[in-house]
Amino acid sequence: MLLFDLLKLWEPAFTAPRAKVHLARHNGKEHPLDVFLEGRFDKWQSWQSNQSFKKEFVVSLIQAGRPTRWLFAGLFRKVSCIPYSEPRRHYLYELERIQAAEEWVGRLYLDSQYKNRHSYPLGTTLAHDLVIRELLPKRLTIGDFPGYKSVNLTKEHLDIVVRQDASTWRAALANVKGIYLITDSATGKLYVGKADGEDGIWGRWRTYASTSHGGNVALKKEFGIETMPERKYDLRFSILEIADLHAMSSEIAARENHWKEVLLTRVHGYNLN
Repeated sequence: MLLFDLLKLWEPAFTAPRAKVHLARHNGKEHPLDVFLEGRFDKWQSWQSNQSFKKEFVVSLIQAGRPTRWLFAGLFRKVSCIPYSEPRRHYLYELERIQAAEEWVGRLYLDSQYKNRHSYPLGTTLAHDLVIRELLPKRLTIGDFPGYKSVNLTKEHLDIVVRQDASTWRAALANVKGIYLITDSATGKLYVGKADGEDGIWGRWRTYASTSHGGNVALKKEFGIETMPERKYDLRFSILEIADLHAMSSEIAARENHWKEVLLTRVHGYNLN
């Protein structure tokens, strides 16, 4: 189903010719997904260096990992646009959220074939392109740490947790060693790893946030610099078991070996030893 078909149901006055689309990408200073999760998106979007929204409606989408994957951030009606010359020329928009679309904000993921870097295309450009691929059961949030047994992070979500240094996540993960599982959602292959350093699982997962492969040989081959950048977003991170920070490295290694044997990750996964 196309996003624009839904928008017409939510707001009968909406049509593609009357809309601009805001493809919110990293602007060199801030990640719009971080801004959204922090509750600052509306204010962030209202400040524009150009007259970006010359139509009645604005469809706001946030890049979510892959260049062609987008999170629905809201449908807005333009109320006003005020030009300013200080501290430098810019425009401040008043954009009113269409309440009928609010239930779906932060829940709808879309696929698009549009690869142009232009961040403010006309609605007619994308009217037949934005395809709904996933509906989350509730709005995307960082949220507090859910408990070790409930951790199931996408690579995209892990990046946000680490980038924002989310306090409850850091406190929980930095205070335990343990065995973790990485799942390649595209192939079904698994990787069992251990975190036995002084920063526990938090320290190990920070490495995955920055490199995607953590230095592991097989993961490096599959998710390294020679692969498509979006490939890393097929990864998911969970925890198999935890141990006290004072646990011996030999004990952690033995438990890692146990899980490799149970899950057959040397035969069918990414573990090579």
